[in-house]
Amino acid sequence: MFSCNYHTHTKRCGHASGEDEEYVLQALGRGLKVLGFSDHAMLPGLVEPYKRGDYSLFDDYCDSINSLRKKYQDQITLYLGFEAESFEYYFNYYHELINNKVLDYLILGNHSILDKDKNIVFNFSHITTTSELYQYKELAIKAIETGLFSIFAHPDYFLASIPNFDYDCKKVSKELIEACIAYDIPLEINLAGIRYGEKIIGKKRRWIYPSYEFFSLVSKYKAKCIFGYDAHSPKDIGDTKSEYAAILFANKLHLNVIDELPKLTCK
Repeated sequence: MFSCNYHTHTKRCGHASGEDEEYVLQALGRGLKVLGFSDHAMLPGLVEPYKRGDYSLFDDYCDSINSLRKKYQDQITLYLGFEAESFEYYFNYYHELINNKVLDYLILGNHSILDKDKNIVFNFSHITTTSELYQYKELAIKAIETGLFSIFAHPDYFLASIPNFDYDCKKVSKELIEACIAYDIPLEINLAGIRYGEKIIGKKRRWIYPSYEFFSLVSKYKAKCIFGYDAHSPKDIGDTKSEYAAILFANKLHLNVIDELPKLTCK
């Protein structure tokens, strides 16, 4: 149903399955014209088992996707990227990867906080204080303002455990949306959150994301949106159940959905 997907993981991250070529073959079978691989960024000096691949896997990742790109160049456009965190320590590294055309693109996945000793000290899916909420916003906007990111993945990730969309949630949402508009970055309607099914959060039963409250504001601002499978197995690509639910969600809110990014850097 979709023709493009820019949010695809590989088994290197430790919580996905399947071979790289299986993702490509699944995309071809589902009629996609563009498939972007964006595994969790493999970062020098950072070890995060079952969250991201070890840095030693970086060359294999690049070599594999570039080889598949050549093999299937007449059938599908493949891009090589990362889902990268808003870790300011690594911004220069991200610049090198993009400027030297090692990667074609980055998507922003603002999951956690990295301290000065390069330790992950907090995950934003467990926000319980206003301070943590505003930290999410501040880190995300710093990343957006680098101009390095092509998509903001699950931008409403911060709402995963928050029971009520209150004044502060609305304020944070508005500032995130305005930053994305200013830097022309589409906000992702993430299908993984739909595939996970509804959860009881506070007194409500809902998806952890996408959030109706957040994307109602996205609609109000007419910001660009894009669907993302957030595929962690080949079968996630072209999953019709989550596709239909995502399309109904977007149509109900009259979201400004784009299908394809402008042509990305491609070696």
